[in-house]
Amino acid sequence: MNAKVGLLCVAAALVAGPWLLWRIGAVRAVAPLAVLQILGGVALGPSLFGRLAPEAHAAVFTAPVLSSLQGLAAVGVLLYVFVSGLHLDPARLKGEARGLKRITAGSFLLPFLLGLGVGAWIAAFVPGAIGPRGDAVTFTLAIGVCIAVTALPILAAILREAGWIGTRLGQTALALAAVNDAALWLVLAALLAIAAGAAAQIGTTLLFSLLWGAALLGCARLLRSLAEGEGAEARMLVLGVALCFVSAAAAEAIGLGYILGGFAAGVVMPPASRAALIARIEPLTATVLLPFFFVSTGLKATIDPGSAAFLSVLLLATVATFAGKVAGTALPARQAGESWSFALALGVLMQTKGLMEVVVLAALLDAGMIGPVVFSGLIAMAVVTTVIAAPLARLALGQRGDIRTRGTPRAG
Repeated sequence: MNAKVGLLCVAAALVAGPWLLWRIGAVRAVAPLAVLQILGGVALGPSLFGRLAPEAHAAVFTAPVLSSLQGLAAVGVLLYVFVSGLHLDPARLKGEARGLKRITAGSFLLPFLLGLGVGAWIAAFVPGAIGPRGDAVTFTLAIGVCIAVTALPILAAILREAGWIGTRLGQTALALAAVNDAALWLVLAALLAIAAGAAAQIGTTLLFSLLWGAALLGCARLLRSLAEGEGAEARMLVLGVALCFVSAAAAEAIGLGYILGGFAAGVVMPPASRAALIARIEPLTATVLLPFFFVSTGLKATIDPGSAAFLSVLLLATVATFAGKVAGTALPARQAGESWSFALALGVLMQTKGLMEVVVLAALLDAGMIGPVVFSGLIAMAVVTTVIAAPLARLALGQRGDIRTRGTPRAG
């Protein structure tokens, strides 16, 4: 098959297939479009399409097609997290800073600690769990990182589909996910540096991260002076997207990951330009470009439900993720004065993994720290936790909780 024809056929299936399925009322009632896009990406990979029709799969996903998909995936997810950053308004959360600190710490530390326990068990009892260049300590730390992940891009998509992204619930969830991602990439960068025998790089990473943050704040001041006047909308579109790409490139070079770089660029954009940028970028990105990210990551997963080792990893990781994220988020939120409905909904949303987990897992697999069975089991866990997030959040909220999320932030 001609490479261009193959790419265009895959693109048509990615864009139209999940959307057509989502248009069915019974499906739309239980699953956001983003979840169907995730499942579509997995289905097109070796776990389903590649298993049922290996020759057709190989004919469609040739090397040129895969290369093009990876490029589109990077641009799609980058623009989407940029829009997610535009949706986050730090000013709305200033009055809740003290509570957010406790919630942030709990939402990362408790699942990380549970992940360490799961990692130690898997390392001891699952054959082939540790990669060729890993050891019990680095493997255990790696599983802790994977359990602590909150998938910022997919969380933003779920919030958008549910109509929560502008509410207190949505704003708080985005803020927590952003801090979780920052901690995740810092720990992951340190872990990979240790695995590569380059522990001295950790201090360099922290230093360049501070410089990157200072540069972003400087760009934000400059952009505020350009955000008004004739032609401001078109000017800010070009400058905003350019800043997104530059910030992502810098964050990737530092070791923080391009996804965090794109999100940070959206956060620092001038408030006067945000609505226009969202209106121009979000619809095309969410429905056309983001599915390429899902299929690109789904192609790396091989899910084998007949394997006892696979099922063990899946079960333990899912339980640790759900318990750690929900308890680690909800209990501090309740202590900060939130209602149980708000706190539990926030905790359920924070256990969303999405296929961003694959980004972390692929890095660990490439570094030789985890084996294929762990890679596949954790990918399946990411799908399960993402699928259950929105329905359980709705269940936790109920009518009173939904009203509560739309209130104004408290002053203390």
